[in-house]
Amino acid sequence: MGSAARSLRFLAATVCIAMASSASHSRGDQVVLGAEDDAAPWSYADGSGYVNDLVKAAFQEVGWDAQWKVMPYTRCKALAIAGKLAGCFSASKLPELESAVLYSSEPVFAAQNVLIVPSNSTRLGCEVAAWGDQTLIGLVRGYEYTEKVNALPHDAKVRIDYADSEVSNLRKLQAGRIDAAVVTVDEVKRLEYLARLANTTIDFKTVCDLGTMPAYVMFSRLHVQGAAARAAFDEGHARLIKRRAVAVLQLTWRGRALDTLAAKPH
Repeated sequence: MGSAARSLRFLAATVCIAMASSASHSRGDQVVLGAEDDAAPWSYADGSGYVNDLVKAAFQEVGWDAQWKVMPYTRCKALAIAGKLAGCFSASKLPELESAVLYSSEPVFAAQNVLIVPSNSTRLGCEVAAWGDQTLIGLVRGYEYTEKVNALPHDAKVRIDYADSEVSNLRKLQAGRIDAAVVTVDEVKRLEYLARLANTTIDFKTVCDLGTMPAYVMFSRLHVQGAAARAAFDEGHARLIKRRAVAVLQLTWRGRALDTLAAKPH
């Protein structure tokens, strides 16, 4: 083979490698995730939210562009598990899903499960026996709760009333249709935000902390970008935490959360 032919083959190989590298980079710096449509203020129905901003910022830190499709959580989780989406936010870490998905190294928030009652209620503390017989507690259908909350339906002194949202349960509390409700709160999502979203006119009080459940970005094991997207998010998220950008974002969204216009109506 002549030197000219060898040069042409070398050039062709170099071009192919460059094209493959370029294509790989293009796939790597852009990712589409699923975003829950009904987890305000963490994630709103219009695609905005605290976690949405956090995810966008974390990926931007490492040069990725994150986009998302807004959808119900159950569909979001199912598509990530099936490899139809690179990931989904936000998701609790469940043992039965560990083999099907990859979770971000650090949670995007940690939700406290608290039991609330009307402010004039005599129910106090976490001892079920002290609440009185057949206490009717509102939970949200399909929500992932702490072990303490999951134990409540098995207690003979407790009855469970399921609703489609925490907002519905606050309205039931005001109407006297249930005795108590479990709600999830954190540094961004406060009880006063839920009360305003429900448009209730009575005050509520927290009587029991039923534990904390961290929430993560869930990445698909089957999607071609799943593992790389998790690595990119983890690196960007760690940078944001280190320079306290996450704390600033939490404070910003705590104030913005009282603007309920973008929340999914109930």
